[in-house]
Amino acid sequence: MRSPAEFSGELAAPAHLPQEQGQIKGHIPTAKNIPWSKAANEDGTFKTDAELKELYVGAGVDLAKDTIAYCRIGERSAFSWFVLHELLGVANVKNYDGSWTEYGSLVGVPVAVGA
Repeated sequence: MRSPAEFSGELAAPAHLPQEQGQIKGHIPTAKNIPWSKAANEDGTFKTDAELKELYVGAGVDLAKDTIAYCRIGERSAFSWFVLHELLGVANVKNYDGSWTEYGSLVGVPVAVGA
C-alpha cells in the first residue's frame, strides 16, 4: 500500500515528508506492493469489483489466505482494507495499524529491500 519507492527501500516515507525516520527502509518479506490509489478511477470512484479483484490477484495476493494490509502509519492501508473487506467481501483481511513505522523500528525482524 506504500509507494513503489517506499516499498523498494529507496525512501523511508512518502516523498513529501521528511526522510529522517527511526525505521529502516524496505518492506516485509513476502509483501506485495499495491499502491492504494490503483483501486480508484481518475474521478475518485472505486474501480469495478472485477477490476479490483484482478488488481490484487494479478499482484499475487491469494484472497483465500490471511491478508494483512500495511503502509507507513496505517492510513493508506485502511483504504485497501476497506476495498478488500467491504467491497470484495474478503473476510480474512486485517489492517496493521502500526504499519511500517512500527515494524521498521523493530530489532531483528526480517526486512527485504528492492522490488
